[in-house]
Amino acid sequence: MVELTNEELNSLNRVILTRYGIDFTSYETGSFKRRVARAISVFNLESVHSLWAKLLKERDFIYPFIDELTVGLTAMFRDPILWISLKKVLRTYHEKDPIHIWHAGCSTGEEVFTMGILLDELNLASQAKALATDLNQGAVKAAREGKYRKQVMDEYIQNFREYNSVKRFESYYTPHGDTVCFNQSLIRHVEFQNHNLIMDKMEQKFDIIFCRNVMIYFDTATKLRLLQQFYDCLNPGGYFIIGFYDALVPLIDEKKFEFFDLNAKIFRKI
Repeated sequence: MVELTNEELNSLNRVILTRYGIDFTSYETGSFKRRVARAISVFNLESVHSLWAKLLKERDFIYPFIDELTVGLTAMFRDPILWISLKKVLRTYHEKDPIHIWHAGCSTGEEVFTMGILLDELNLASQAKALATDLNQGAVKAAREGKYRKQVMDEYIQNFREYNSVKRFESYYTPHGDTVCFNQSLIRHVEFQNHNLIMDKMEQKFDIIFCRNVMIYFDTATKLRLLQQFYDCLNPGGYFIIGFYDALVPLIDEKKFEFFDLNAKIFRKI
């Protein structure tokens, strides 16, 4: 795999920012180098220079390139302890209509469908209004479709059983060949959009914001800026949910957020 120098990475970032207006300079350097190196391999390119040239010559190449850079790792009912705790959160909103939810960095939609199942179980789907966003256009398209490979279903089923040992997970999807299709009724309340967390503003207000295992890729200054953005976007008493690997707890301002459930990584706006 190609090894990038800091100078090569900085040059590439300048090309992308100047030509396409997309800023990757806030990404943690080591992680971003690995992702660019992987993309060079995936697209059968020889070097950083050949990638740089392709980005300059082929304007549409930026889309598959970004999709490769921002591939997310997620799963249905990932970290069951979170979803068990989140039921307590949702029960506090039984009298609220609508319940505004933001899935920031929704990836391929596993989290969005998981939330849809919780809302369905608690009879809150008709009260919910969610926004699911991601920079990766391919991921947003996949999230809308809700089609996942059968080979990952064993993991998803096991996660669901830890969350709910009574109900059958199979009732939420239909098998089709080597894929399964989740019921579109689970995301009837969701609007999907492409959105760049670093560069695009968010003017809406929300009761619940998810941003799980996304900020792990950003430097400390960007993490702090995004934490402020999420704080500003939350309604008073709203909930902010991070990933188990984001390593954000030391950066959380306890004057702005209280720990609702530290084990589940759920915080509440003060």
